[in-house]
Amino acid sequence: MIYLLDTKLTEDSHSKYIIDILCRHTMVPIEHIEIPQDPTFGELYKIVIRLFDTINSNDIILCPWAVSADEQLDELFNDLADCCWVVASAGNFNEDIEKYSPARAKNVITVACLNKSGLKAALSNWSDNKELVWIAGTNYNVGWKNSSGTSISAAVYSAFLAESIKNKDPDLLEDLVNKYTKQVRSEEHTSELQSQSTISY
Repeated sequence: MIYLLDTKLTEDSHSKYIIDILCRHTMVPIEHIEIPQDPTFGELYKIVIRLFDTINSNDIILCPWAVSADEQLDELFNDLADCCWVVASAGNFNEDIEKYSPARAKNVITVACLNKSGLKAALSNWSDNKELVWIAGTNYNVGWKNSSGTSISAAVYSAFLAESIKNKDPDLLEDLVNKYTKQVRSEEHTSELQSQSTISY
């Protein structure tokens, strides 16, 4: 199960966009857990604490968002990550993740964003102290929306992680990431060639 912690699910919401990305890359069931649009730390504490009675060791908690750094929230996510897999987006502020939770929590898998050329996306947060997972997440189109950001990268990675867990194949995660990266780079190369081409009559 992938537990998606995100804002209210509507036809054009961020959570709907993330679910569409997840469904493109995995068949593992997804459960949406709503968080307020501008949650207080107290509200986030309660949501995370309730998860301890729900999760199994093979479940994934996906947090495609970042809030101001908070030690208690980090500790809750660290404890949660001892019980299951927790994936968080690094944040889209081009700053050190040390300013943001749960990205900076030591036990959480934090995913940052590459552009389609394989370089750090300008918007992506980064870290000098924690090893991040870097996944392409710019100009991702699901048909009704095209966007960029670390939440996209985190969703793609979570889907691949879910497939790896489902198939009990740790190597599958790296294989899927590499295949996705090659596909993105190929699309970028094709786009570059098309933009360079000229038509003469």
